[in-house]
Amino acid sequence: MTVTESESGSQGLRPPDMLIFLSDQHHADYMGFRQHPIVRTPHLDKLAEDGAAATAAYTASPLCVPSRMSMLTGHLPEKTGIYTNNGAIGCDYTTFLHGLAAAGYETVLCGRMHFLGEDQRHGFTKRIMGELTPLFWGRYGRARTDLGPYVGTMANESLKIIGGGNSPVLEYDRAVVRAALDYLQDEHAKPQCLVVGTYGPHHTFVAPPDLYSYYKELADVPPTFGDRLLHPVVAGLIDTRLTKENVLKLRAAYFGMIETVDRQLGEIRQSWDDYLQRSGRRGMFVYVSDHGEQAGEHGLIGKSTFYEGSVKVPMIFAGNGVAKGHQLREPVSLMDIGPTLCDLAGADTPPAQAGISLLPQLAGGAGDASRVICSETMNRAGERLISGRMLRFGNWKYVSYALDKTQDQLFDMRDDPHELRNLIRDEPEQAAYFQDWLRRTWHVSEIAAGQEERMAHHRLLAKWGMAVEVAEPERWKIPEHAKRLPVIE
Repeated sequence: MTVTESESGSQGLRPPDMLIFLSDQHHADYMGFRQHPIVRTPHLDKLAEDGAAATAAYTASPLCVPSRMSMLTGHLPEKTGIYTNNGAIGCDYTTFLHGLAAAGYETVLCGRMHFLGEDQRHGFTKRIMGELTPLFWGRYGRARTDLGPYVGTMANESLKIIGGGNSPVLEYDRAVVRAALDYLQDEHAKPQCLVVGTYGPHHTFVAPPDLYSYYKELADVPPTFGDRLLHPVVAGLIDTRLTKENVLKLRAAYFGMIETVDRQLGEIRQSWDDYLQRSGRRGMFVYVSDHGEQAGEHGLIGKSTFYEGSVKVPMIFAGNGVAKGHQLREPVSLMDIGPTLCDLAGADTPPAQAGISLLPQLAGGAGDASRVICSETMNRAGERLISGRMLRFGNWKYVSYALDKTQDQLFDMRDDPHELRNLIRDEPEQAAYFQDWLRRTWHVSEIAAGQEERMAHHRLLAKWGMAVEVAEPERWKIPEHAKRLPVIE
């Protein structure tokens, strides 16, 4: 029987159902409505047309686990202590899912979130689809015997296999989408917050054959491919094997993977709309990614830098109360997701949030022009751990690494969107504003010392994970047919 608002027994208007489609590693400007000349994303374009899209949304950290844990908790890595993919939040550390569940929501995880350890919930009341990556330390890299020839391609060997065909990533995302579609066919008495997490368009760089063939004819070399205005810390991330030939193949596969995610989003959104119509409920649909992908820009691949391709994320809201076709032009943060949804639901957020509710902006209001958006990384230079910060304020973007402040960078994102001109010496007043902000808020020595200790814990956990047989019931089993090599290279 269909459950309607009047049958729910709630006082007043029932809080809206919510669906967050969370992809992994989607470049924020690789979409049709962002005027990308090649990538086809009709469903994301329609979502932006029906709702509000942020033009300058940033992750709290351009790396999977730090980004996701900051999104869930609303705290920067400096506070969570998570700067690497080995990090995990404690069971007594709340997320916005705890707030929603306490307010009466069913909080449902379908697919990827990259939790590590025994706690695979952190505020989710149920999980309907498991995880592609291992759930414990010490089981990554060459220890992944379940990937067949694709071992390493999801981590630091992304150039190993590129082409058109099937892959563990593509097969996993199909399974995630099927599980979400099945869930939305059922009726649910409680208000729902459903998070659908795909692994794509994160490498492995293999796209469906038809899409790879299509984009291979169109793929371009980024105009910044030969740029070497790189901070010394970032220069250490260059993969010397990245040539113009393989960056074209990589981009063809990546574009095809983005279009694949777009098609999957279209399926999910149609089923979501049908669910809301059947139940007579209000709803909010959110699309976001945890960080971007450089895809050859500035001669780099992957993430972990403060260049726009890596640190900026797509963020689109559509639903009741959202102004159609609206753009959020002031910089915002991935950490704003939780406060926004909790505000919408009338739920408590975790304490001391770094994010803010975007509901006024989603309704068509202006953003806070005085707000500074922050993102953080941790890199290693020789024996030293190097903390890095990016600050975005208005049109200005400041990048600093604790290694050498004389190498700090200042970009005017309005006049120099490709980040090719460092204005640190040309704009001393603007630079001084950011430098003062960092002096007051950035505790570099404490961060480095805390990370050294935490990484020692991770090393011991890795030894434990390799030595101890602990069941991983929520880890998805990769079918053999997903391990065949690409049919088109």
